[in-house]
Amino acid sequence: MTIRIGVIGQAGKATGELRKALELLLADPEVKQVIYLGRDGAVEEVVAAWSKESLDESEFLARGAELACQGSAEQIEALLGEASSVQRLAAVRMLPEPPARAVEMLDKWIVLAVHDKAVLDEDDVANAHVIVYGKSNEADFKRFGPRSFLTPGPLSRGKVARLTLLDDGNLEVSILDLSGAVTVREEVSLAAAKLVVTS
Repeated sequence: MTIRIGVIGQAGKATGELRKALELLLADPEVKQVIYLGRDGAVEEVVAAWSKESLDESEFLARGAELACQGSAEQIEALLGEASSVQRLAAVRMLPEPPARAVEMLDKWIVLAVHDKAVLDEDDVANAHVIVYGKSNEADFKRFGPRSFLTPGPLSRGKVARLTLLDDGNLEVSILDLSGAVTVREEVSLAAAKLVVTS
């Protein structure tokens, strides 16, 4: 089964783009988590506004009962799709307050997420396979020996990123534009990304 983590950079005032980025990543059922790498409150505002657009439980049940009697299949499907998209908002994660770092596991892969990679020390880098960071002027993916560094850049540049655990255990790193077109795609092997344990 394919598992993905979506990554979004700092949005700032680009809240329309943030909503679009969230919709893009959350529409993929294989995306189990979306990490927002910004240090502003933009994602909380967008998620709260999106949640308010949805029906509460009693409204949903009343609308569902009404459509069950008189609605078309398309209307029922749209109602269920709306409920599903709001439930998916639970997959959105924000970074902890510094100096804490977010650590995610994709099978045997250790993914370390921070806003500013400058806060990382040698041990942080040595004990992660992929470092995902938000503070950057543009989207970028680089490998330094067994480590990979990924940033989607600021959202104003119109890019998001995605990490996909492949069936063979390798990791696919992708950078996408907000239409969903992949602009960068690289596969990383765990064999080439062994951890160094320091004392």
